[in-house]
Amino acid sequence: GYADISQLRALFASSEEGMNEKDMENRMRFALGYSMSLLRRHLGVLDVLADTMEKGGSVAECVLAIETCSNIKGGNEFLGAGNYERARREAFRKDGVGFVERLLLGGGKNADDEDLGVIEGKGGGDRQKKFALTGDDPLYAAVLAAGVFFVWASNGGLSLH
Repeated sequence: GYADISQLRALFASSEEGMNEKDMENRMRFALGYSMSLLRRHLGVLDVLADTMEKGGSVAECVLAIETCSNIKGGNEFLGAGNYERARREAFRKDGVGFVERLLLGGGKNADDEDLGVIEGKGGGDRQKKFALTGDDPLYAAVLAAGVFFVWASNGGLSLH
């Protein structure tokens, strides 16, 4: 969190080079992007590390788990690398998210769902128009509903006999 970033800034500030703020930000962004790409390329190691951390393993046990991982990329001969990542997400969605998380975080849309509201192709990227009541439209809708009710009621409406 914030304490980690503060410690990293202090480390950069005490370096021999004497980095300015922009150089510090660039190095942190590079390190973050590089670590994310490494984690995506080595999902098997990430799974083993997560299991070790869930069991309360020490730092030495986590390092040992990383170094002795037999399935570095994850998956198997039946699942390719891309399919393994999708299978991991599906398993997490089914097992790891409870009712409260779905309620608070919104359980509907996720990164795997296709967004049908975006126009694709040449000149695309815009959203398709959806029906929305804006401006004076609610007033006109209410007048229309009242008019329909008046016509219905004046023609007998609901008869109880």
